[in-house]
Amino acid sequence: MLCLALCLLCPLPSQVPAPLDLSQAVVVTRPGKLPAAEAMASTVLVEEIAKRTGVSLKTSSQWPAGDSPVIALTISDAENPRAEQIAGPKPSAKPESFTISVSAKEGQHPRVMVQGRDGRGVLFGVGRLLRALELGKGKVKLGARFVAQESPDVSIRGHQIGYRARANSWDTWTVAQFDQHFRDLAIFGANCIENIPFEDNDPSPHFKLPRAEMNLRFAELCDKYDLDHWVWVPVQIKLPNDRDEQEFLSKQDAFYKACKRLDAVFVPGGDPGENHSQDLVPFLEKMAATLAKHHPKAKVWLSLQGFKKADVDHFYAYLDSQKPQWLGGVVMGPSSPPLEETHTRLKGRYPIRWYPDITHVVRCQYPVPWLDPAFGATLGREPVCPRPRDMAAIYRLGKGYTAGFLTYSDGVHDDFNKALWSQLGWRPQLDIRAFAQDYARFFFRHDLAEAGGDALLALETNLRGSLAENSSVDGTLKLWQSIEQAQGPIGGNWRLQMHLMRAYYDAYTRHRLIQETRLNQQAQATLRNARKLGVAETIRQARAELALADAHSVKPKWREAIIRQCDELFQSVGLQTSITKHQASGSERGCVLDFLDYPLNDRWWLEHRMEEIAKLPGSEQAGALVELGRFDEVGPAGHYDSLGHVGKTPRQPKLLDAGEQIRWGDRFPAPTQRWMTESRRPIRFAWHTYQDDLPEGLTYTNLDKRGGYTVRLFAQGDSPLLVDGKPARRIRVGQKLDQVTEQEFEVPDDALQDGKITLTWDKLDQSHLNWRDRHYVTELWLKRGKNGR
Repeated sequence: MLCLALCLLCPLPSQVPAPLDLSQAVVVTRPGKLPAAEAMASTVLVEEIAKRTGVSLKTSSQWPAGDSPVIALTISDAENPRAEQIAGPKPSAKPESFTISVSAKEGQHPRVMVQGRDGRGVLFGVGRLLRALELGKGKVKLGARFVAQESPDVSIRGHQIGYRARANSWDTWTVAQFDQHFRDLAIFGANCIENIPFEDNDPSPHFKLPRAEMNLRFAELCDKYDLDHWVWVPVQIKLPNDRDEQEFLSKQDAFYKACKRLDAVFVPGGDPGENHSQDLVPFLEKMAATLAKHHPKAKVWLSLQGFKKADVDHFYAYLDSQKPQWLGGVVMGPSSPPLEETHTRLKGRYPIRWYPDITHVVRCQYPVPWLDPAFGATLGREPVCPRPRDMAAIYRLGKGYTAGFLTYSDGVHDDFNKALWSQLGWRPQLDIRAFAQDYARFFFRHDLAEAGGDALLALETNLRGSLAENSSVDGTLKLWQSIEQAQGPIGGNWRLQMHLMRAYYDAYTRHRLIQETRLNQQAQATLRNARKLGVAETIRQARAELALADAHSVKPKWREAIIRQCDELFQSVGLQTSITKHQASGSERGCVLDFLDYPLNDRWWLEHRMEEIAKLPGSEQAGALVELGRFDEVGPAGHYDSLGHVGKTPRQPKLLDAGEQIRWGDRFPAPTQRWMTESRRPIRFAWHTYQDDLPEGLTYTNLDKRGGYTVRLFAQGDSPLLVDGKPARRIRVGQKLDQVTEQEFEVPDDALQDGKITLTWDKLDQSHLNWRDRHYVTELWLKRGKNGR
């Protein structure tokens, strides 16, 4: 009785009303000629619903007679003959704002009102509505309590999409595919597109239209959806040069004249382009005058990418003295001065546009910190790369300095990131899990929203920490396999399929890494037994053990699935994951299929060394094989660090979050992943990563106070090693192998009095060198025993 009484006293949770059925709704628009975005809003709504449900909603500029379900689309303050039918809150005064409200009185059919501050507001409101609908075969439903009232946080929200050979997919596309892609980006809140009309003149075997023609179609598509049309125009001629300048200006003039719409021109100061500010700025004035002839409201924007201090100072002095009206603003991109500095020096006179690299994961502006080298060597620079936590952290750190962004992208592999940035431009503090569910609901299927959202988040988690030790990678694949099974035939759903492929690829790479590490250890054990086995038998056995990787005995069905999915993605969306099979423009351009079997151990180095040893005098061969087998040994009281390997550097602090890496990277720098290409190179796998800066150094404790230690390392160039802040005496220089040289240093016995030492490196002035040629260290042994191995 007591339980019953308590139940009666406690209020029951309010009953959630049933979703509204909109499958018979009429889409009502304003009559007459509408702004482009508002006119497209009803088309986008009806067509996207039809694709997912088979339901074709009727449209009308007249309110339907009787009590029919209605989805009304209108500009809030526009003259509307049925204004009394449009209820709900008004959008804010900010351009592009919108509200969505629902009226569902008992006994009446529902009415959904999408009101925009302007035409774009109506289109973005439709995008928000589409992302909230439950769409299935014959089903169009909306939560009865759904409401939205949103305004953009920044005014520039867009993405660079270049129809050029270098892109890993877009060079295969038709106009219809770009039309759909521009629409998808608008549905997630983007309001501008940046094309690349001139740079990269290499022909693509995949072009469906000549590049010049497709460039003009981009302008037409932007006009169709009322998206701002930007173009990226690097100045690659050497300035000043009257003849080359006039030729380039004439080329621009013809393009600008032919463009139906053009809102801005972005000129990178470098990458590419190598002109000094004093030469570049006068030419930009000429470019701006050429642009203004055909698009009077368009402006030229400049990034200071690659500018030296003198060039940066010259540019700001020019702004102070000339206050140019032709300049739209300053762009911050890779290798630009930091956002904070740019914001301070501009003094609010011109806006800042961000040009963030969301397309690459290594050797880039915002790399995945401490990416396992097994991924660095196989996934490479442009894999399918949803990075929800990293991207949100990066955006939130920088957005306060800018008027918005146009991201750097080179293909479809970063599609999730583009959609996320588009929405961060509206809601900087959005819940990333809820966003991932929105993405999955709209692009996968509404009933896969929760599983799909978690599966997308899990792909980023796959990249955290040591791959061999990250057993959650297998769990990520299981989650994706459950989605694959629930989805049934994937068909042309390239977004679902490319993320599914990444899940298979990650798990396959992990199991291959574990197996090949074991095979490497077995081969080294065989080498250590050379005096007993004999030279010929030792080499034969070691080679055979390493070659077991060629049998593809690790998860062969996963490997087959990866190959099949890559081929299907090439057919559906032109994703080029192989040079040989798909004619990709380069191995760094997302060619994960070409690295599917790339060795994840020292196989190529060991085989090369065995070939060299076989050429030695017979009396030296067995000893050399034993030494090769013992190469990795540290001996009693020794230590080993593979600098840059997240799982093999216990003495290095590691920031695994990109936001934290940006904040604290000067003190705790992340390693660099070297690019080795797919070609066979006789290198140790440890040499795929390196550190070129270790301000905190490496501290070793609990050492034998009696001393007798040496440091052996591999470094590019002479290594300026310090032991407890004092220069270490180099006692041996070994052979240069690939780009690194073996070097050995003495640890002074008096440094061991407290049983602890810290290794650091003296600062070198290498400003005159390309970053690839500067000093770095790849691996290091601290061993007890002078000259001992």
